[in-house]
Amino acid sequence: MTTYNKHNPQLANPIIDKLLNALGDKWADVSYGNDCVASISRDIPNYTEKDSSGNLYDDVAEIYLPNSTRCNWDNEEFNNYSVHFGYSKKSQDFETLEETIKAVKAFESTL
Repeated sequence: MTTYNKHNPQLANPIIDKLLNALGDKWADVSYGNDCVASISRDIPNYTEKDSSGNLYDDVAEIYLPNSTRCNWDNEEFNNYSVHFGYSKKSQDFETLEETIKAVKAFESTL
């Protein structure tokens, strides 16, 4: 049985659908039932990183959706979209879906 303690698929799925429609088929829903927020990701082509053991792995971009209207780190409640442009890149937070899509499309234009 899958439980949803923090993110609610009934609320997250319409937002995920909007993101996937806007960003295209390279993106996929990667949310798990026990995650505190829903998320989507895509592979970053022709780009690899090394982990702390020196093993190579493919890099990914990820978007984490808000799960609350307020931010409370102690309760794992987040009110922004958090975009990670690869493991070793700096993440950015956005207040709106539109800002998030615009920033991700700008990032993808550099790939």
